[in-house]
Amino acid sequence: MISTVIGDAELISVAQELPAGPRLLVELGQLIRDPRVDAAEVIALLRQDTSLVARIIRMANSAAYARAEPAGSIEEAVAGIGFREVHRLVGAVAATQLSEQRLTLYGVDGARVRANALFVAVTMEELAEESGEDARSCYTVGLLRSIGKMALEQLGKNDPSVRPFAESGETELDVWETKTWGMSNCEAAEKILVHWRLPHETVIAIRHHYHPAKKHNPVIQLLALAAASADDRCYGLPGEERLLRLTSENFVKAGLDERTFRKASERAQRTFLRLHAASG
Repeated sequence: MISTVIGDAELISVAQELPAGPRLLVELGQLIRDPRVDAAEVIALLRQDTSLVARIIRMANSAAYARAEPAGSIEEAVAGIGFREVHRLVGAVAATQLSEQRLTLYGVDGARVRANALFVAVTMEELAEESGEDARSCYTVGLLRSIGKMALEQLGKNDPSVRPFAESGETELDVWETKTWGMSNCEAAEKILVHWRLPHETVIAIRHHYHPAKKHNPVIQLLALAAASADDRCYGLPGEERLLRLTSENFVKAGLDERTFRKASERAQRTFLRLHAASG
């Protein structure tokens, strides 16, 4: 029995109330895919969120980047670290902003939300480069993988008929979500990110990464592997451990071998630690 029937318009409306960082990450990723983009366009986009600008300057000046001279403006920060690293830092800020959203129904604290989002994102970026997929789109999808949970949490937190996952008696997270809202967090995330104009061929990875066995889109397999790697490294989220597995089929369909995957995961761990330290 479904506790609450959620319409697409209601879902999108709630998503619009989430912090600005995730939406700007999507827009930035699309913008810098154009090789003709210049710094002025990137900076104009970033300036839509003054708190984001302040955080990027602070992170660019952190010990993680070991700058000889501190950046005094967003222009200097962008010039000093480059578009790719700015994209990563916006993702780190977005993860921090999302961690401020309480996921009481899911039993997840903010620190774990942030760590999972950031680790899956940097792992997706590394795996994408190994398999020939677009690294920035994969980073974005990895970072915003759980945005559907944020929206469903907001829709259910004041509804007394919604029981937290841990008290529901369900063992499968997506089963509990579907019984509660009529959709899983993966379906909700897909709807939100398509509305935000992230390419559907990339967003579809979120929809299917819990159950990738019959899917042949490599990005689906990459996301399944990245999320499983997060769980393996103790950055996993409650309820997902039963859904995420490292399988030989995942590797084959992703176009990777296990050795390449392990090396990419190690590089991702180092990037994660640097970004995590820089973003405080």
